[in-house]
Amino acid sequence: MRLAVISDIHSNLEAFQAVLEDIAKHAIDEVISLGDNIGYGPEPEAIIVTLKRHSISSVLGNHELALLDETYLETFNPYARKALIINKKKLSDPAKHYISTWPTCLVRHGCRLVHGTPPDSVASYFFNEPDKKLIQIMGRLKERLTFVGHTHQLGIYELDQGKLTHHRFLEFSVSLAKSRRYIINTGSVGQPRDGYNQAKYVIWDSACNTVAPRLVPYDFHSTAKKIKAAGIPTRYADLLEKAVI
Repeated sequence: MRLAVISDIHSNLEAFQAVLEDIAKHAIDEVISLGDNIGYGPEPEAIIVTLKRHSISSVLGNHELALLDETYLETFNPYARKALIINKKKLSDPAKHYISTWPTCLVRHGCRLVHGTPPDSVASYFFNEPDKKLIQIMGRLKERLTFVGHTHQLGIYELDQGKLTHHRFLEFSVSLAKSRRYIINTGSVGQPRDGYNQAKYVIWDSACNTVAPRLVPYDFHSTAKKIKAAGIPTRYADLLEKAVI
């Protein structure tokens, strides 16, 4: 099984298309999204249509939750809230209904997939939890591997005999020990916050027992122009253009 896990597309069609082209080169059996497919970017409708066309399952992200729950939307900062309100206007009723059917987590191929913190939190950041709490969470899960998004940064948390270590990974495939448990953060396809402006996702190979990060270049200048033209706060265009290639 070769599973491509994507997350945080954030209405960035150029980045999503580049990732799909890269996925097509790697004999992938299934693609799953960890949510936040909308928000920040200029083309939410095209993202939802493309997810459906490629039969890509998705869990809810906090931006989808805010789309569905106006009370939760009020917790967003003013810039993110304005971007999502613009996204909402751009989404068709069928797209909104489709989003409303997404679960808070999925379990596929022996892996747990969730946007925020396992087992099924949509909105919380797992890196805000103390290591002691994460050790407890990981120890209770039935699944050895959990994939998360939300932070927009690639990273791995490894639990080995009660000891938790965590580190970033950008360039190299990582071997996963069968005796250990992992939380793997997949980075962001469409709104990176790690200083590098490539679109990012990961490939898990169950036969080789590896997870490999993928960094995919795309025309982020085009996306940035569309963000500005749509009236979305320019900070989200600046995040794309000011990152390092």
